[in-house]
Amino acid sequence: RSCLRGVSARQEPKSHTPITPKRRESKGTRPLGGARGSASRSSLHEHNRINTERKRIMLYLNIQDFGAKGDGRTDDTAALIKGLEAVAKENGTLYFPKGNYMIHPVKVPSHVTLMGNSAWGGASSDSASLGHTRLTALSGDARALLDLDKCIGTRIIGLTLDGQNLGKELHGVYSCHGGVEQNNCYEDCMICNFTGSGLKMDWVWVFAIRRCRICNNRLYGVDVDRGYDGWVVDKRIEGNGLWGINAGPGMVCYTANTILSNKEGGLLADDTQNVNITGNSFVENGGPGIAIRHSRASAVSGNSLQGNGLQKSGLDSCGLQMQDSTGISVMGNVLSGGRNQSPEHGIVAQRLSGCTICANTLFRSSTGEALVTEGNLDCAVSGNMC
Repeated sequence: RSCLRGVSARQEPKSHTPITPKRRESKGTRPLGGARGSASRSSLHEHNRINTERKRIMLYLNIQDFGAKGDGRTDDTAALIKGLEAVAKENGTLYFPKGNYMIHPVKVPSHVTLMGNSAWGGASSDSASLGHTRLTALSGDARALLDLDKCIGTRIIGLTLDGQNLGKELHGVYSCHGGVEQNNCYEDCMICNFTGSGLKMDWVWVFAIRRCRICNNRLYGVDVDRGYDGWVVDKRIEGNGLWGINAGPGMVCYTANTILSNKEGGLLADDTQNVNITGNSFVENGGPGIAIRHSRASAVSGNSLQGNGLQKSGLDSCGLQMQDSTGISVMGNVLSGGRNQSPEHGIVAQRLSGCTICANTLFRSSTGEALVTEGNLDCAVSGNMC
């Protein structure tokens, strides 16, 4: 009773609920939220994974999913147009599995990639050498099979383009700037049998052509007409009706190419400036391997020129020709005859000013005068081995 002193007899003492100490959570953690929270997180993770997978799929679309057959008979133009419209929405890639896709000329949008794995090879343009992924022209009444007019950031990779000699002047690829730098690239392609040029770069700004074979076109292999800021690298350009390369106005590098058996000559630089021609092989072109005319401030170095100019006569029958130009450096090139005969001259230099022609090797390079110099002003010509 002494314990209950001051408490009414009718009043029960308050019960004391034991206090359980709270478990302290480690710093930086949160309650897991039970099975329901785990399920929510798992569902969110799966949702994110599916969205990522959908985006990846949308970036890489298969041309055959749009109805293309690639059987060498069916007209696949409509399927190609649908595919291009779809990848253009995502700036994605349109993939071409093994096949021969018969198409009419099409307009290609900006910021897309056309990709195949043609794996072309061989020394001729027969079916086996054309590769396994081909776009073959069905008609030639257009500017180009693939028209990249005003395109930006477009890639053409791993495809064979076959013009089948259709039309009057059908190019394989046509490109022209739309007021901004284009940054278009053409890689691992074979471009052949067009009545125009393989690639027509008509006033382009920033481009790259790499690891391609460009052959048997009626005009030029690569026509850089009014093109600037380009790289033409690591290609085989052969059997074209005019020159292998028309070098255009300037600021383009031509490096590590094999340019052979083109009817008029290897590379023509007419009215150009700041062109770099380095480390190429020019072999048995009908006219000069390299011809520089009315040009300025360009370099020609480290090239091998063999048996060029055999289909011409006089001063056009030569390995390297320079006329009416200023500020040209020609150094460290090797000129020699062909398998059966040599041209009339090795190097022809006429009406030049402020040019350097030094340290070139002319080994059995001509049947006549190896180094012809006429009407030059303030030029350094020395150390050439004839």
